Amino acid sequence: MSDDFVDLQSVRKSFGHTHALRDLSVSVRPGEVFAFIGPNGCGKTTTLRLLLGFYRADGGSVRVLGHDPRRAFHEIGPRVGVMLEQPGVCQHLTAVEYLEYYAGLYGMRPRPACARARAVLEQVKLSTRGNELLKGFSKGMRQRVSLARCLLSRPNLLLLDEPFDGVDVEARRDMLELLPTLVHDGQTSVFVTSHNLPEVERVSDRVAVVNHGRVVGLGSPEALRRQARNEQRLVITLAGAVSRRDVSRIVPGADYDEARRELHLATGANGTQRDAVLRSLLENGLSVAAVQEQTASLEEAYFMLTRQEDQP
Repeated sequence: MSDDFVDLQSVRKSFGHTHALRDLSVSVRPGEVFAFIGPNGCGKTTTLRLLLGFYRADGGSVRVLGHDPRRAFHEIGPRVGVMLEQPGVCQHLTAVEYLEYYAGLYGMRPRPACARARAVLEQVKLSTRGNELLKGFSKGMRQRVSLARCLLSRPNLLLLDEPFDGVDVEARRDMLELLPTLVHDGQTSVFVTSHNLPEVERVSDRVAVVNHGRVVGLGSPEALRRQARNEQRLVITLAGAVSRRDVSRIVPGADYDEARRELHLATGANGTQRDAVLRSLLENGLSVAAVQEQTASLEEAYFMLTRQEDQP
């Protein structure tokens, strides 16, 4: 049996004639932040509902913390924290009261429940706001309270649906700082869906890019960026003023910014084209002031992978 906290193997799920998931296979290891990204309609929500036991897969295997969530959610429920994209909170309660209520549902007695509520508010940097009513909290603060609720039972797995969406800069920063600290001991993993790719790139250990219900890219952010390096860009700054016409003659097809004296072009991963362009410039009497290689971002890798999948 796999030791992975999430293990999906060849999972299929359809709704009538709509194929939400097609042979989807992903796993989440202990102690990692795992991002699950893709365009709307790619199967992210369906996957989350399978992990929570709301749906039954049409085929394949679904395991969460070693169990089938449809059959044994009573075993894994206390070990899973779930934060939805639009978390609901009881606005007439204070943050501490709200968390104490949920701690009570986990079986904690009042004094330990209060202590745990204060502790998780400290984790999400809301310790000074614990006695304030939730109705006065911003969306970002409510997101952090919702995350605090997820942490009450010290779960092994956090399922976070769009945690960065629509939150203010401060809340996003705090979330980015907090998530890696939750998995450092190897006893907890985070499975996060998000459209905010710069945040995903900063915080994730591994990323699955999903399109049309299947994984089209899987690996660390760096590994996915390497897949996109055939679209890597080279920026060459020329030392003196040169006309666009002359640059086009020497380097056909290049994008030249005459005002900034910058030459932009896509290069191959092995640097062969880069060397040829530099040699051509020098042979034609042009001096080069600077050369900068701009590697692909995760966002560029994402679009490359999903674009390839969309091609007939």
